[in-house]
Amino acid sequence: MNHCIAKIVEIVERGADDRRSILQLGYNLGRLSELTELGREPFWDRWKEPVETWDLPRLQVLVHELQDLIVIPFAQPSQPSIDSVEPR
Repeated sequence: MNHCIAKIVEIVERGADDRRSILQLGYNLGRLSELTELGREPFWDRWKEPVETWDLPRLQVLVHELQDLIVIPFAQPSQPSIDSVEPR
């Protein structure tokens, strides 16, 4: 999820509305929808019109809302590695 969010932020900050950027934006919004299981509304439905018109001020607001919506812990609890398991 961190990668998806970082890519969305990068695309909006870059401000280029080329075809590749728009496709990457749509892909990453779709992945967030799947990974979070929150559906389309917080991701693509809210973003569709601002992306179509390339409304950068609105896209920047959506980026900030996205970062507030998804709080991802930086450290995951560690899993024991196969090397740390004692043989029986």
